[in-house]
Amino acid sequence: AGPDALRQANLLGVGEELLKEASRTLRDAAGPDALRQANLLGVGEELLKEASRTLRDAAGPDALRQAYELYRGFYEAVDWREPFLVAVLSFHVVMLVLTVVTRRSEVAQSAIFITCASAVLLAERLNALAQTHWREFSSQDYFDKDGVFTTTVFCMPLVCVLVLVLINFLRLMTGVMIQAKRAQLKRRARTE
Repeated sequence: AGPDALRQANLLGVGEELLKEASRTLRDAAGPDALRQANLLGVGEELLKEASRTLRDAAGPDALRQAYELYRGFYEAVDWREPFLVAVLSFHVVMLVLTVVTRRSEVAQSAIFITCASAVLLAERLNALAQTHWREFSSQDYFDKDGVFTTTVFCMPLVCVLVLVLINFLRLMTGVMIQAKRAQLKRRARTE
């Protein structure tokens, strides 16, 4: 378990407090329905307490330190000066810069989106190919059958670029919608 489990445990703690408050409020209210609801909330409160306790135990007090050590170990295990890694990282930087520079061009953004999405879709095949031929371009075998390295180093930055392109598309669409609405309002004002 890691930071996500700790975050979930904290959220469950907040849920516990909200249920306690709702339960107290309903107990103070009059009527058999209110009492029944208060009892149900009490059961829910107990279930949330148990789930919160379980998640806190699973995450442990040093979950963030363990996550940091895991990421640091990964970083140190990779020789980032390998030519193929420099090329992959350079590709990511170029895609990110192109995404920012061409943010006003729908055509360029579409091309970036298609390029990144295609690369992510081909990642499994590229991993299998690299797993077979890694000696030709690398000093270490980074490519396991599950594709953890490929996913982390190749796909995740591309997915981030894809998200940026999607956010930009939403921004562009909002701008077009605002322009269309303004034109419609101007047209309506002229006719009245």
